[in-house]
This record gives sequence, structure tokens and C-alpha cells, in this order.
Amino acid sequence: MKKDLQNFYSFLSDNLKCEDGKYYIIEEINNTSYIKKVSIKKNGSFFILKQKAPFKAELFKNAIPSCDFIVVSDDKVYFVELKSTSGDKKDDDNKTPNDETPRDKALKQCENSQLLFDYLYSAYNLQKSANLNFENKQFIYLYSKRAISEKSPTNMDTKNSSLIPKEVECDNNGCIELDLDFFKKIG
Repeated sequence: MKKDLQNFYSFLSDNLKCEDGKYYIIEEINNTSYIKKVSIKKNGSFFILKQKAPFKAELFKNAIPSCDFIVVSDDKVYFVELKSTSGDKKDDDNKTPNDETPRDKALKQCENSQLLFDYLYSAYNLQKSANLNFENKQFIYLYSKRAISEKSPTNMDTKNSSLIPKEVECDNNGCIELDLDFFKKIG
């Protein structure tokens, strides 16, 4: 990892880190999710931040909904939300009680995470007299291929959304193994 990224990573709370040896591990606590665990191999100049409730509870009286994890590389930041469905607006079976689709909810979660991340690196810049700048950002919505095969195929209209949907294939235990190249190929 490049020195400026390493210094920023070292500055952050351990509650945001998800290191496990050669991998960054993100586990989904939602029991109904097809995606249970994401392993991202440490290879290259990047790190992963998770956003679990204990960290957010220390910041806000009522924790804001945020995406599942953030991939921070030297040239781009990826805000990633995991869902069990494609989140297509045509998929009425997956609407939340307030008539919000999983995809709409994922976009809000990514936008909230962007605000928090902007605060974190701005605080780092101020404290360390640094000049880190993460202008190149992308919102990604990962959903299980298995979830789609159980429903009729849909066409996702992504023209009016900054959220990029990406289908991933889980193993039988709901696990996915990714690397930085996976994210770079998306955008």
C-alpha cells in the first residue's frame, strides 16, 4: 500500500477495519441475505473499511443507514452495498414498507457512507496537515446471481442512477471472493 494511504488507514479507528490475514472480510449479519461473507484478497494499493453498528452508534444517537463496506484505492473509492435482489423497480415483491426498492435504499446507504468518508479524510487532512483527495468515487450494488435465477429476468435501468448494479456468484455457503481488479473493471 502506498505510504499516504497507509498513513490514512493507520489514523482510522480499528472499528472500521476488517483485516484477517491475507484478506479483508466483510460478513453480512442479515440472515435472509444470499450473500453471507465477502473476502477481498489484499493485493495492491488499497484497503477496506466496514461500517458496523458499534462504530456508528458511537457517532450518532440514531445511526444512519450506510453501505456495507468501502474500498479505498489510490485512484478511486468504491462504496459497496450488498443486497439479495437486483433491486429493480419492477420487482414489487422486494419493496420495503415505505415503498422504497432495495436499489433506492442501497443508493441512500452509499450516499450516507460518502458523507461519513468525506468527514474522515477531511479530519485526517486537518490533523496531519495532509492533502489527501478522493474525488473519484463510485457507488456499487452487489446482488446474488442466485437471487435473480429465482425470479423472472428483469432489465435494470441504470441511466438515471449513480448506483452501478453488479451481479455476483456466491458459493453454496453464500461466500464471495473478490479482489481490487473486480471493482476496477466495474468502472
